[in-house]
Amino acid sequence: MRGRAVIALVAVAALVGGGAAVTATTLLADSGEEEAYGLNEIARNGNVQGKLYPGDPTSEARLVEQEAQRVVYIRKVASAAYWALSVDEPYRFQTGDRYTLVLPERPEPYTLDDLRALGPDSLTQNADGSYLLTEDVAVMQGATLSLGAIDLRLESSPTGFTSIVAFGGRLEIAGTPDATASLTSWDSAAGAPDTDTRDGRAYVRVIGGTADVAHAALSSLGFWSGSTGGFAITGSDDLDDPALAGAMQTDRQGVAPPGGAPVVDAASAIDVPEGTDDAAPPAAAGLATATIADSTMTDNAFGIFVSGAQDVTITRTSVTGSLVDGITFHRAVSASLVQDTQSLDNAVDGVTIGRSTSGITLQNVMAARNGRNGVSMDGQSLADGPSASGTTVESFGDNILDGGHVAENGRYGVEIMGGSGIQVTQTRFVGNPDGIVLDRGAARVRVTGNEFVDQTAKSVAVREQVTDAIVAGNTITGSDTAVNVRNADADITGNVVRGVSNHAVLLVGDVTGTTVADNDLGGDGGTAVRSEDSRGAVIGDNVTDRWHPAATVESVLRFVFQPLTVIWIGLGILLLVTAATRKDRHFGAFRHPYEEHVPLTSLSRGIVSPDSLRRGSP
Repeated sequence: MRGRAVIALVAVAALVGGGAAVTATTLLADSGEEEAYGLNEIARNGNVQGKLYPGDPTSEARLVEQEAQRVVYIRKVASAAYWALSVDEPYRFQTGDRYTLVLPERPEPYTLDDLRALGPDSLTQNADGSYLLTEDVAVMQGATLSLGAIDLRLESSPTGFTSIVAFGGRLEIAGTPDATASLTSWDSAAGAPDTDTRDGRAYVRVIGGTADVAHAALSSLGFWSGSTGGFAITGSDDLDDPALAGAMQTDRQGVAPPGGAPVVDAASAIDVPEGTDDAAPPAAAGLATATIADSTMTDNAFGIFVSGAQDVTITRTSVTGSLVDGITFHRAVSASLVQDTQSLDNAVDGVTIGRSTSGITLQNVMAARNGRNGVSMDGQSLADGPSASGTTVESFGDNILDGGHVAENGRYGVEIMGGSGIQVTQTRFVGNPDGIVLDRGAARVRVTGNEFVDQTAKSVAVREQVTDAIVAGNTITGSDTAVNVRNADADITGNVVRGVSNHAVLLVGDVTGTTVADNDLGGDGGTAVRSEDSRGAVIGDNVTDRWHPAATVESVLRFVFQPLTVIWIGLGILLLVTAATRKDRHFGAFRHPYEEHVPLTSLSRGIVSPDSLRRGSP
């Protein structure tokens, strides 16, 4: 009786005005709108620059353009010096109001001692043993700059910032387990790393060359763009803009060149004889490569930025506190590995795999507490049809996340947008609003063997034209909805669900081709499998012994309107109506319950005995 009373109260509350509240969770889950979960601004608009980025969009974008011009100009002058002036020794030339030291090809690596000899005024040692570099350095093709276990500070202040750029050359930053190499920006006036990106900030970049980084700590580097974002590994395709060839030709007076390497007159050197191949050895060529191991990237704009590269390997490395993304594979990256690495507390994504990038493996990667997604994979095509550049319309993919730990990110644990052949396996998801979201026509995505614990909303969401997805063999505990398929096609098989509070499987819209079978579904929500708002799915046999339906308007009404219950309710109503409509004049008056059962003494003068009769008593 007590249980029925509770159900009745729920029914009354729902019918009076609580019905909307009871169904709100279901409607929320159906909507698929992440805004409903109270996510932060990054999650809603996906646009950090200019809104949440702490710098100055206008000034920093202008500085990025100037850096692009300077990089092209360095390449042009270096190639001209090689061919027109036959310069084969280190030299420097003026770029704007600064000088750039050029290290041309030679068999043996350039070392710290070489830099000190070539620029005694631009590389100085501090009292604490660290070194301060105040001059830009360009490592040309065929050259290697090898920095050992050095504490190197790159001057970075309101008056300018320093960079190290390898143009097809090799950059080695190699410490040891006992002596870490350190590179950081440095504001000499403040006596501390540069934390203000508004006037630019020191950075390191490899263009079409090779980077080897081991036992190193790179911190507080970069600003605004990926190429100037801190530590960047990029291809050389962006060095072919002839419009920038002479953009940096200046001859400012009053800027004294550092001692050491001779100064080349860039204005005369750049006049290359007609027919000369200025894509000579000093120029960068092709894709970049890199190996990064046992290192840390802290508080950079982009922790590690990769574009136009292949065979990039990042192992046992920690990336934290980036102003944008932690690890970014932006464009045209292939055959690369991130292993035993963590990307934590970055403003946007922990790891981003962008369009035209494929064959990336993330193995044993931790992506946690990032502002937007733990991992983002965008496999969409670069164009939807004909374009001025004739860009391909094919999608990308074949990326793998295996054995990872994805926890407490601001929006999604993993977001997969388009692409094909992507796998997420043996990964643990903890405390994200949504665990995995497949969207924008992704195809042949495999989500298998993962563990989901306490996602706020959905553990797995498959939606909007996703085809041939497989969600199988996963263990899901404690979310609102375990698996949500909306206008998509997915096989949901062999999953174990426990402790969800709404639905184990929720199907919405056109889900033709979707199969839900052989799952073990446990929880306390409305229904284990809800498909009433969908069409086209095949619902097979699922184990629901551990499913405990919660009271909803629908379930209460089903209980109330069972045949026997209706009969008893009808009889009760009939009795109430009959009692209310009686015409008896005594109806409603108070009567003693034993009014008609009076004692005999009240009907005579008392008890009559034989003796009283003989005496003639009355």
